[in-house]
Amino acid sequence: MGIMEFNGVEFVLFQTHDSAKRWWQEYVRGRLIGSPPLTLNHFSQLFLEKFIPFTQREDFHSQFQCLQKGNMTITQYETKFVDLSRHTVILIPTERERVRRFINGLTYGIRI
Repeated sequence: MGIMEFNGVEFVLFQTHDSAKRWWQEYVRGRLIGSPPLTLNHFSQLFLEKFIPFTQREDFHSQFQCLQKGNMTITQYETKFVDLSRHTVILIPTERERVRRFINGLTYGIRI
């Protein structure tokens, strides 16, 4: 089964190194022939589960859930939001949910 069959995943795989590539090759070999292509979200979830310890993922989830703009600039808030959201694929599976969560973290004056 070729890498190009996995929608959106090939770019991420191009950037991986050593142990991540070996893990992915083993994962692909273990998939049943005819399995549907993985979505980028599903791949991200598998990758995070494999390479980010559970306690660290929980910490990222907590930070993301509590993230508010507060005294940060919009740019600082967006940077923090993007950094944390990369580790919370399960919490924000769609672009619509991602936008909703971003807006909810803004201060009231900016939100309206």
